[in-house]
Amino acid sequence: MDNAELAIGIDLGTTNSLIAVWKDGAAQLIPNKFGEYLTPSIISMDENNHILVGKPAVSRRTSHPDKTAALFKRAMGSNTNWRLGSDTFNAPELSSLVLRSLKEDAEEFLQRPIKDVVISVPAYFSDEQRKHTRLAAELAGLNAVRLINEPTAAAMAYGLHTQQNTRSLVFDLGGGTFDVTVLEYATPVIEVHASAGDNFLGGEDFTHMLVDEVLKTRRSG
Repeated sequence: MDNAELAIGIDLGTTNSLIAVWKDGAAQLIPNKFGEYLTPSIISMDENNHILVGKPAVSRRTSHPDKTAALFKRAMGSNTNWRLGSDTFNAPELSSLVLRSLKEDAEEFLQRPIKDVVISVPAYFSDEQRKHTRLAAELAGLNAVRLINEPTAAAMAYGLHTQQNTRSLVFDLGGGTFDVTVLEYATPVIEVHASAGDNFLGGEDFTHMLVDEVLKTRRSG
């Protein structure tokens, strides 16, 4: 299999990201350097101004919050910046660091360079948010040949595209976002009829609410 035949897909998530290769008729997830499929979408700067990506950065959200960034996918398409130590990053730049880490893991696993990838994005992403996603890929040394809507990718993963003239409701509750999408499949197109969501409602927000409730209980008790 040469590079031209590689089909690489990336889920650039709000809380976790992962990368896969299409091989032997199926998608195969690629493990990162820690042997795990999920790479936390978290970036941190250590005391030596070295960038930490994924698992090494997770614990620093609480120990070094001033040098750690997370949930930056929510800011795609905006001018929001994060200051990590003495350096400033925007959402595409932070996302590119996650993508570069995934790229390096995939190249180590496949033992060959990769360039062209397909990246999944929320169906409600605006043109500007999609432009920022492509920019993040470019900064990571990747060429996003296509951005596929996450609900469409989910429908295809579950084989819904094999059922002619069907309409499906895809409910996506992620770590950082929540959205619902109505899809219709009519050969050979999967069309998004409607999509609505909240990119500030997800598992992370539920966790914060639970923590707040526990703290209130402990303080009152």
